[in-house]
Amino acid sequence: MADAVTAALLPIRETLLTGKKAPAWEPEQVVRAHWFDTARAIGALVARRGISPEEALALMRAEAFRTGRSLADITTDILRDPPRTW
Repeated sequence: MADAVTAALLPIRETLLTGKKAPAWEPEQVVRAHWFDTARAIGALVARRGISPEEALALMRAEAFRTGRSLADITTDILRDPPRTW
């Protein structure tokens, strides 16, 4: 499922980054905030754990699935919590 979502979002990546046109399903500011915060959280996990970005995103997705929380919630936790937590 994660691969399907990724495949659906990759073609519009440039649109999300340039702001030329926001996807119809989300306000532009929500998409931008989630996109960039998630990238920052992935970078934090890469630095903290010495893992690849792919492994970091998989870890975040697994935590979201395990807890029933959204990826945005997991992202917020990673960016807010001290390094030892994640």
